[in-house]
Amino acid sequence: MVQQLGIMLCKEREKMGEIQKNVAKGIINISDLCRVECGELEIDYFTLQALFERLGKSIDKLELAIPSDEYESIAYRSEIERSIEQRNHERLTKLLSNYYAYNEKKRSIHRQYFAAMQAMVWYVKEQDYASCLHGLEQALTYTQSGDWTKKIQHKKHLCTQEIQIIMAIAYCMWKLGDTDGLAEQMEQLRSYILNHYTDTEEQVKVYPHCVWLLGQLYLERDEVEEAYIECKKGKKSLLENGSLSPLWEMLELEAVCLEKMDRQSGLQQCRKYQEAIAFLYEAAGGHLESNIMASFLRSSFQGEFIITNELLRDLREIKHLSQEALCADICTQETLSRIEQGKRSPNKKNLYQMLKRMGMERENYYGFIEADDYELYEKVRQYNRCFPKGRLDEAGRLLNEIESGIDMTVPVNRQFVGMGRISEQLEKSTLSREQANEQYKDLLLLTMPYEDKGMIYRVPFRTEYTLWNKIAVNLRKDGKVEDALNIYEELIKRYNKSRVEMRHHAVPGFTLYINYTGFLEVNNELEKAQEIGTEGLRHCLACCRGDMAGDILANLSLVYGKQGMPDMEETYLRHGYYLNILYGNTNHLSVLQKQYRDKFHKEID
Repeated sequence: MVQQLGIMLCKEREKMGEIQKNVAKGIINISDLCRVECGELEIDYFTLQALFERLGKSIDKLELAIPSDEYESIAYRSEIERSIEQRNHERLTKLLSNYYAYNEKKRSIHRQYFAAMQAMVWYVKEQDYASCLHGLEQALTYTQSGDWTKKIQHKKHLCTQEIQIIMAIAYCMWKLGDTDGLAEQMEQLRSYILNHYTDTEEQVKVYPHCVWLLGQLYLERDEVEEAYIECKKGKKSLLENGSLSPLWEMLELEAVCLEKMDRQSGLQQCRKYQEAIAFLYEAAGGHLESNIMASFLRSSFQGEFIITNELLRDLREIKHLSQEALCADICTQETLSRIEQGKRSPNKKNLYQMLKRMGMERENYYGFIEADDYELYEKVRQYNRCFPKGRLDEAGRLLNEIESGIDMTVPVNRQFVGMGRISEQLEKSTLSREQANEQYKDLLLLTMPYEDKGMIYRVPFRTEYTLWNKIAVNLRKDGKVEDALNIYEELIKRYNKSRVEMRHHAVPGFTLYINYTGFLEVNNELEKAQEIGTEGLRHCLACCRGDMAGDILANLSLVYGKQGMPDMEETYLRHGYYLNILYGNTNHLSVLQKQYRDKFHKEID
């Protein structure tokens, strides 16, 4: 898989004082882990992911270049989990029957996943919790021997998949009435997650689910205050990370607690948030149905995938190189042809040679920056999260810390920091928008040199996309709406051409759909705006993120207003407003309040 990530894994493990045995046990043998950490062995995405999770870390912060066959495996899992969410037994059974075509002879983490999904068939088919429980317990043994309750009691290292299976086991036990000591076991699991999962991006995938179940167990013992406290903790984790799952279930639990405690004002507010989330699903053309077992398997996703096969093809075509010219002295033309068609994974050494021949000095991953220190990627995420919440001073401090910790001779690092510095000058009005755009374009040239077919000739990497988005926003503010729309149109075309689902371009997708919808509305292209906005809402659901959905709903309210549909305009605006309040996005609240007051001559309720 990714050589540099193995080196980063080693540095993070040593910094945490962890021994290899704790990280590797049940997932990979020690000798293979040594080779991974030395950069001598590449492993598949899921195994690498599990190793990082054993350290309580997430690799979602990084954008990964992966071969087509590995992406197919990732996409196939998404289909399996979607069938569980939809309770589609026939679809789930069919998908599982073909799963080994994608994962034959894989490591234990794959075999565990397959066994767990087979257990889920019993749940989906007829809610047979006893059979599901037995299958899940068997699945856990692929990576964890012995009693799972002892594992959490003694704080043995667990990856997210193992924790998800443990929570599903506990849920089945609860449904079967086997609750003796279960609350105490969930308390131990909650403590483990909080103490070990120091990366909140990974923590949110399991912590809220755990405290939801703990809250239910407290309720059964009529410990309402305790249940409410756990609910508030889980809700806070979800909202701070923009996550959508299991927010509906958490709000349901909160409503029950508030009603039992006779807190009517809090209950009314909770109901408004529930209505906003239910409307989000309705507006996206989806169906909201509480399914906590499905929620155990899915959570907010912020990863980024680019298929190396497609990257080679797109670069070769834009450079007007024949296959023979590109692969000369590297591999055969037949091999390159099969690679570009996705029928063969590229050899790492050959891949790097061909990318270098086309002027791309790029390794297999970045996450806005290139560094070996995982902490710097965490700071980048914090930096990017500052802007929706208006924390500009904090953003400036983080950018300084990032710049001091990275190698500024690396083009992508200069690009990321340079983008931040230009934005700071723009905010202080020491640069005009036109000047800023010229400087943004200069930064783009560091990694995306201009070609005769245009500058957006391949799927952009994260910083490249962000630069294009900033250029488009500045054009819009200068009244050049058509020019801004052309950028978004080209971006959409490039993403659509790729086999990678848009959910695996999670971070760029949010601002793309928000701004594209808004700019189309300004340009009175209302049908197109409605189409793109609805697509953006579906993107939010696919990524399990609700924090950006409020802005899309607000933009769509303007579309319906122009179409002479005041009821739709009011509904979209009101629910968009409440989603923004729920997720703490305070930047536009006063604007939305004023818009509602001016249009409907009353305060938003």
